[in-house]
Amino acid sequence: MDNAITTKHNLDFLSTSWNLNPDFSVFKIGSVEGLWFCDGASYCIVALENSEPHNGHLDDVFEWFEHSCKRDGYTLRILELFNSKFKSHLIGKRGFVDVGENNLEKKFK
Repeated sequence: MDNAITTKHNLDFLSTSWNLNPDFSVFKIGSVEGLWFCDGASYCIVALENSEPHNGHLDDVFEWFEHSCKRDGYTLRILELFNSKFKSHLIGKRGFVDVGENNLEKKFK
């Protein structure tokens, strides 16, 4: 089956239920792994880790999630973000806004 999009590095979006909590799903896009869930109005990312930083795979992560948000009319949220450098990057370079309590969001038209 063909992917819905072709990302910058031609990476697939792999996801399955998380065995520790079925309300969350784990994902892998290239060297980036994380946890996410959908609340019916937003796709919410609650954890991200890139095992090979600076390889550009984070771009692909956002391409996938942003495509899904635009398709479904959802907001993209990053929750419980405690890394101030990453928070600044998301606000300054990726168009997120601070919505308080260590949460960011990005809305799509």
